[in-house]
Amino acid sequence: MARRRTVQDRVTDFLIKHLTKEHHGYNQRFPNDISRMARTLKPGDIVLVEGSQRVSEVIKYLTQSCWSHAALYVGNTLMKRGDATSDELYAEYGDDAYAMLVEANAESGVIAVPLAKYRHHNVRVCRPINLRPGDLNTVLQTVIGQIGAPYNVRHIVDLLRYFFPVSLIPKRFRRKALEHSGEFSQQVICSAQIAMAFQKVRYPIQPHVTLVDESTVGNGRLLSGFKWLPRFGSRNSVLETYKRGVFTPANPKLVTPRDFDLSPYFEVVKLHLRSKGEFDYKKIVWSGQKDSVSENGREIEAEAEAATVQRAAKGNG
Repeated sequence: MARRRTVQDRVTDFLIKHLTKEHHGYNQRFPNDISRMARTLKPGDIVLVEGSQRVSEVIKYLTQSCWSHAALYVGNTLMKRGDATSDELYAEYGDDAYAMLVEANAESGVIAVPLAKYRHHNVRVCRPINLRPGDLNTVLQTVIGQIGAPYNVRHIVDLLRYFFPVSLIPKRFRRKALEHSGEFSQQVICSAQIAMAFQKVRYPIQPHVTLVDESTVGNGRLLSGFKWLPRFGSRNSVLETYKRGVFTPANPKLVTPRDFDLSPYFEVVKLHLRSKGEFDYKKIVWSGQKDSVSENGREIEAEAEAATVQRAAKGNG
């Protein structure tokens, strides 16, 4: 017999329906070459997405970032298993099944989707620096193991409440909104899912760092704490951070997509150019200014050539 739907179920469906509606007027800043992206990305990369749904706009506003969604690139890891799941993926996505992401979304929970899903979205890739192969495998298997888990709609609403910029509500009270479930809840959201996997291998995202005063280590004296950035003015501040720093991991429930972008432990990978030689801004055709730009370019080249001739003449004189 089918389970009777509760008021909470209906409210959840209502939230999902309205939060996931597409926001019209999305502007993709540059076309994505999916085949090139697939050749550039590596398993373990974080793909940040500027979403096009209503909830995306809310997340972008409250976190003051253009990134509203995060997914973990697993590449062909699922296909290498050679099991029924890989057969199903290939039947559904064809060759795109060799370039897969694992993500959590409100409609389907944690699922595997092809990279091609975001062909028409603005994306950024953040790559963990020096992540060891064994730890990388743990991160991948942890996130893959969550496939099928439901999306924590209640948590995303509480997260929005936490970040809501109302100074009249103390942060300690807003933080209580996130204490309704365990740290490793069965229900996840996109960035928390990835954050928990990286924290499992002790890889930092946005930790709080406190420097230990080596001269008084026996007394356990600590210097002032700071959040992931080394203190300015110290000649070897970065080395000192790793030598004397005590790292406290961030609450994964509070990790948002922008934290991967801002983290010093992830590097940003540019996808649209193989090399700097592919880009020549002088060859860009600007709308409505083609003739004037070309003319201006010729004038600049003529002036540069004349200056070269004058310098040569002075040198000979």
